[in-house]
Amino acid sequence: MNIEDALSQACDQVGIRPPRTVGYGKWLLADTLDGKRGKGDGRVMMTDHYVTAFNWKTGKKATVSLTGQMDVKQQRRIAHDVRAEKERQKARAERAARTASNIVDAAQPAQHPYLVGKGFPDEKALVIDAEYLKRHVGDYLVCGERAIVMPARFGSRVTSVQLIWEDGTKKFLAGGEIGGSFDRIGKGADTWLCEGLATGLSLRAALKGLRRADTILCCFSASNVAQVARSVKGRTFIAADHDKPVEQFGWKGTGEHYAEAAGKPYFMPPDEGTDINDFHMEKGIFALQKLVATFLRRAGK
Repeated sequence: MNIEDALSQACDQVGIRPPRTVGYGKWLLADTLDGKRGKGDGRVMMTDHYVTAFNWKTGKKATVSLTGQMDVKQQRRIAHDVRAEKERQKARAERAARTASNIVDAAQPAQHPYLVGKGFPDEKALVIDAEYLKRHVGDYLVCGERAIVMPARFGSRVTSVQLIWEDGTKKFLAGGEIGGSFDRIGKGADTWLCEGLATGLSLRAALKGLRRADTILCCFSASNVAQVARSVKGRTFIAADHDKPVEQFGWKGTGEHYAEAAGKPYFMPPDEGTDINDFHMEKGIFALQKLVATFLRRAGK
């Protein structure tokens, strides 16, 4: 079996089209068989040992092994390409980490329109001007005049940043490592994981009202919540977004799916399509405190 046969077989099993471009050791975008509705909803990874295809719309995943089946000459060529891609990814990540550290160092604590809109007019965050980003990074990150800088950290090391602009647009630094990283906005006995900054701030306010001082980690995405949860020690809880149910997660929302995958006690706001900050803004801080307190009682904590 050659790599082309394995690619065709894996894609057929999950209902996606082979990617238009060929590359090894990295995820390639592909389309599903749903036409325009499935554009970019497929992923393919090719190495010298296997081909994996994934259909995001259905959640189907298939891996075809190439071990002992591929022409030795082709296998060596692909193995070389995989090693080269890993080196390129490592170099990109190192450059991004240096750039991210520079952005964090250049940012200054300040109030920000995004925080005002989320119910925290007096809250200060690290803020960077668009002009700095244009000069030192590039226009691709710029969507306004000033952005909140959320450092993505592994321990004390900054590996990337998330920028939040005035209208809520979020941008990540190209090449930066996000998986397993977080931004800590509170420190204490137990640990709470959530996706975004606004959710973390609302959760922190509710816990303060309940006379709790806990660690709060903003993890940037639902899937990363599950990844961070694997490295957290001690009692850990998750404040998940109540996302719209989708087929690929067994008709559960993305937030709930990954909260369950994390294996930690979790809760969500009651209304579909909302997060904890939405609940806070609509119902008020006392209602949120009640929601958190009820969850903690049910969790036996």
